[in-house]
Amino acid sequence: MYFYELHEADDELAIGITLAHDEAFAPGEFLAMVETARSRVIETFTEETLIEAIAAELEREHDFAAALDSRLVAAVGVSSEEGETRLLAHEGAGAHADDEGEEEDPDLAIAEALLSGREPIGLRTAVVDLEKNEALDS
Repeated sequence: MYFYELHEADDELAIGITLAHDEAFAPGEFLAMVETARSRVIETFTEETLIEAIAAELEREHDFAAALDSRLVAAVGVSSEEGETRLLAHEGAGAHADDEGEEEDPDLAIAEALLSGREPIGLRTAVVDLEKNEALDS
């Protein structure tokens, strides 16, 4: 199995996706695939980020497998202490939402856990709103 990465960054946030494939591609060959996928999706993608759209296109066209949070099945917190290795709950957006449909702030949940003496869950997903570049629409 060979692994490849896509990164999307702006001034405040860097996002990355790891892709896997059974074949090894030269870096230049992978770049060409990414550029082709980007040109196919740049005007019409519906995913939250451009790299998610490119990853989906690479899956469709070249059989890559993208490591996305939505596909996470299990996470384990490993400790050097005996008996401390444990299964972690996967915390997506709104995992602790109450019955009224409101999403709980994950930072608040961590603070509450720390203040109550509990260990906060070590795995969570960052969900951010990115503004679409209006110049691309013209």
